[in-house]
Amino acid sequence: PVQMGNEEIPSFWRLRETQKFVTWLRDQGSGLVDKGKLHAWLAPHTPGPWIALLREAIDQYALETGGEETSATRLIEWLAEWGREIRRRQRGLLLVTAHGAKGLEFDHVVVLDGGWERSGDDEDADTPRRLYYVAMTRARKTLTLMRLGERHGLHAPLSENPSVLLREPAALPLPPPELARHYQRLTLRDVYLGFAGHRPAGHPVHRAIAALSPGDRLNVRVNGQRRELLSDDGTVVGRLATTFEPPAGLRCISATVLAVTTWNREISDSKYQDNIECDAWEVVVPELVFGPEASPAKRNEWE
Repeated sequence: PVQMGNEEIPSFWRLRETQKFVTWLRDQGSGLVDKGKLHAWLAPHTPGPWIALLREAIDQYALETGGEETSATRLIEWLAEWGREIRRRQRGLLLVTAHGAKGLEFDHVVVLDGGWERSGDDEDADTPRRLYYVAMTRARKTLTLMRLGERHGLHAPLSENPSVLLREPAALPLPPPELARHYQRLTLRDVYLGFAGHRPAGHPVHRAIAALSPGDRLNVRVNGQRRELLSDDGTVVGRLATTFEPPAGLRCISATVLAVTTWNREISDSKYQDNIECDAWEVVVPELVFGPEASPAKRNEWE
């Protein structure tokens, strides 16, 4: 798994999977639950990234409680706190800038090359060296420094150091077209939260959203000033926020469901209350892929 340093996941607490789990826990009342009972609830659910995240939470809770039975109410409180912390937890290969890595440590660090000699107008000549030192000292166990071509730059003082293992240059293959793509995981700020809420509870859009799962394919269509999300059968299941800006010069070539989150009348902005026609609804949050190449499916493109 790869994780961008500035990447956010949709609100863990509002995820469809989390809310179903919390509803089940509340139905237990004052009853007790243990790891076996919790995993039994997970078992029939379709595997996916958010069910896997819930399983991780359950395993962590069991570790902290020694696997003993605890009240469902206590687990709900713990889960809310755990969900707030998960945003800052590394879950795979972390791609981060040297500035973003300040104050952090990792067992294994790879520092890429390119652009280290650049400094801003208001920075002194030693700024790149200090920043490179920050990147290097994030490592606990192993540190790998990459060098492009024959440039030495900041690596020069290390060339003769006995602690450094120099490897033969690797022949780089031609870059695949995927490297020209831009993957963007949207957040709740990027979507129109009230889209399905403006339809009555019996409206087909609620059934269409309920049928979606993480990873399902979506289509993106420009309708006037709106960017709409469509399911495979052509049903409009969501809309992007008017403030969302796609990467300049690229086209949306594919879209999938990143998550389905819950929303309701109570937490909606008061100025939208008059247009809400149901008490609770679901919101589709997509992952979009942009690229320079034109897509054969015109409805997946926007300028």
